[in-house]
Amino acid sequence: MKKIFLLFLISVFSFNFYANAQKSVVKFNPVSLIFGVGKATYENVLNESSSVELSLTYSSLDIGIFGKSTGLGGQGKYKIYFADEAPDGWYVAPAVSYSSTKYSNDDLGLDDMEFGINVFSVAALFGHQWVFGDDGGFSIDINSGVGYNNAKIEGDAIWSGDGIGYKGNISFGWAF
Repeated sequence: MKKIFLLFLISVFSFNFYANAQKSVVKFNPVSLIFGVGKATYENVLNESSSVELSLTYSSLDIGIFGKSTGLGGQGKYKIYFADEAPDGWYVAPAVSYSSTKYSNDDLGLDDMEFGINVFSVAALFGHQWVFGDDGGFSIDINSGVGYNNAKIEGDAIWSGDGIGYKGNISFGWAF
């Protein structure tokens, strides 16, 4: 976990170092907090029509007798903007992500039921980002699409995890 977080920080600061005159956007997803997930995102504009986005996700959810889960994940996106006004406007984005989640349940009396799920995912997304202000300001980013999940299960899990699924996100942030 520490290595993934360190890689994320190095990437964020290296993008900023090499792209001083370009716009950046820092975002978070408040909707995911309802489900015990915190997601922070950094987007760096490469040119008028493209940007790179990196996200780091942490999850921790305790649902009583049904168990407890904790996880860490990351995602990389390459956004292609249609109107050459990055980071503002309609875009398409291929995305790659990885997450690792551990689940345990000691309350059902099943001798420490535990399993882990490691998911690698690729996705095709379509979305729109609004930036309010000429030189940056408040931003809203909404996207949806389809992705393929490849999961590796460790332990006694019911779900296989592989297959096609819906992907989506809403984030609020600040462009500068």
